[in-house]
Amino acid sequence: MLQPIVAIQQFIEAVRDSGYKSTSFAIAELVDNALEASADLVDVNVTTGSERSSQRITVVDDGTGMDPEAMQLALQFGGSTRFNSRRGMGRYGMGLPCSCLSLARRIDLYSWQKPSAVWWTFMDLNAIASGTIVSVPEPARSSASLEPTACNTPSGTVVVISECDRLEFRRIRTVASKLCHDLGRIFRRAIGNGKTLRVNGRSVETIDPLFLDRSAAAPGARPFGPPIEFPIRAPGGDSQQSTVKVLFSELPVNEWHDRSNEFKSASGVSKGAGVSILRAGREIDYGWYFMGGKRRENYDDWWRCQVDFDPVLDEMFGVTHTKQKINPTEALDAILTPQLEAVARELNGRVRRAFTEVRNYDKRSATDRAAVRDSFLEPPRPQRLSEKSSKEPGQISRGVSGLDYRIEERRIDDGCFFVPSLSRKLLQVDINTFHAFYDRVYRPLVRSEQFRELSYRDAMELLILAFSRAECSLKKPEDRAVASRIRELWGNVLTAFLG
Repeated sequence: MLQPIVAIQQFIEAVRDSGYKSTSFAIAELVDNALEASADLVDVNVTTGSERSSQRITVVDDGTGMDPEAMQLALQFGGSTRFNSRRGMGRYGMGLPCSCLSLARRIDLYSWQKPSAVWWTFMDLNAIASGTIVSVPEPARSSASLEPTACNTPSGTVVVISECDRLEFRRIRTVASKLCHDLGRIFRRAIGNGKTLRVNGRSVETIDPLFLDRSAAAPGARPFGPPIEFPIRAPGGDSQQSTVKVLFSELPVNEWHDRSNEFKSASGVSKGAGVSILRAGREIDYGWYFMGGKRRENYDDWWRCQVDFDPVLDEMFGVTHTKQKINPTEALDAILTPQLEAVARELNGRVRRAFTEVRNYDKRSATDRAAVRDSFLEPPRPQRLSEKSSKEPGQISRGVSGLDYRIEERRIDDGCFFVPSLSRKLLQVDINTFHAFYDRVYRPLVRSEQFRELSYRDAMELLILAFSRAECSLKKPEDRAVASRIRELWGNVLTAFLG
C-alpha cells in the first residue's frame, strides 16, 4: 500500500511545536512578511475571540498585498515566491503557517492589491483533522468585515489568528505589553528607519540593548572603540564574500550604579549581559556567543555587543526557519571568538575598576567629593570678602581652580545657619551651632550612625557646599551682598518654621 510522503494531520500537529521562544517571535514572522512587502505601517491587535475565554490576534499591514495565487503559496508549508532568497528577511516559506499555528488553530488571510477586490482564504486545524480539507482553499472574494483601518490603503494584508490556545499569557493587556517590548527590540532598526509598528493602538518604541540609540527609552552608553569588521567568504560554489560587523558599547557605571533596581530591571541593565545577533538588520537571537572561555558575570551587565550579518552567511551562523536562534559553525567561531573574547575581557576589567572607583568615592567625605569635582566648575574670580563672611577681613582671594573645602561648627551671632568664606584656595563653611536647624536636624543627622550609613549627612553637606560655592563665585560685590542677605533671611524663616 502506497503511503503519502507526509502524513498531513500528524505533520500539522508537529509543526505546532516548531519551538518559537514566545508569542512575540511568532508574530515577528508576520511583521517580517509585511516589511518584505514594503509596508510602512504594521498594526497588531490582541482582542477577545468569539468565545470569552479565547484570544485573537490580528496583524494588518499596508504593503503591496497578494494576488490569489500568492495567498495560497503563503499558507503552504514551503510555499514562497522568495524561497532560498538571500536578499531579505524571509527565505524558507514557512513563516506564516508555522508561526500562526504555533499559537492558534485557525488562520484567516485577507489581501488586496486594490480596495475593491479583497481576497480571502484560510487554514483550519479542526477541518484538516477531520479530513474536510486536504489543501489550501482557493481564495474567494471577501465580503467579510475587516479591521476598521484595513481597506483604507490602496493595498495590504490582514492575518487573523483565532482560537488561540498556545499564547504564553492569558491577559490581553499582558500579551500586548510583551509584544510592544519585544517587537521594539527585534525591529529596532526598521523602526529607526521610519517604519511604524503599533500594538493595540500604541506605537512601538525602539529598545536598544546597547543603549546607544538616542531615540530609545534609556540611552546613555558610549561605543567602545570603532566597529570591528570581519570579511568572510560564504560556503558554497559561488564563494560570495560578506562582512560581519561587530560593535561594543560600555554602559555608564558612574551615572547608573546607584539607580533603582526597578530602573535597572525595566531598562534591561540587570541580567542583560550578552550579544545581540542581527540578521539583515533584524534581531534573531540574544545570548552568550563568541565569548570563548570567558564565563558570564554580573559585571558583564555593564557592557554589550552586537553582531550584524547578511543572510548569505546563514549556514555559518546556523539560522533555522524560525529565525530566532543561531548555532555558529566551528569555522565561524574560529574567526570571531578570539577578538571578541579579548574585548569582552577588557571591558569586564574596565567595569570592575569603575565599580572600585565608585565604592572608594562613596567612602569620601562631602568635602573630599566637592574638591574632586571643583575643577569642573569655573574658577571664582579674586574678590574682597566682607568682614561678615570672612575670618580675615580685607583678604583678597586668588582666582584658582580646584578649591579645597572645609566645614567647621561654631556659634554665629546672627540668623544664618551657615556662612561661607573663601580664602586663597580654601572655601570654608561655618555651621551655626546656635541655630534651631542645627539642634533639630543637622546635629542628629551628623551623629547618627544609621543616617551616616545612608549618606544623608553627605547629601546635606553637599547641598550647603554647593550654595556656598555659588555665592562665592558671584562676580559683583552687590550680587554677593544680596546672596548673603537672602541666606540670612532664609535662616530666620527656617528658625520660625521650626518653632
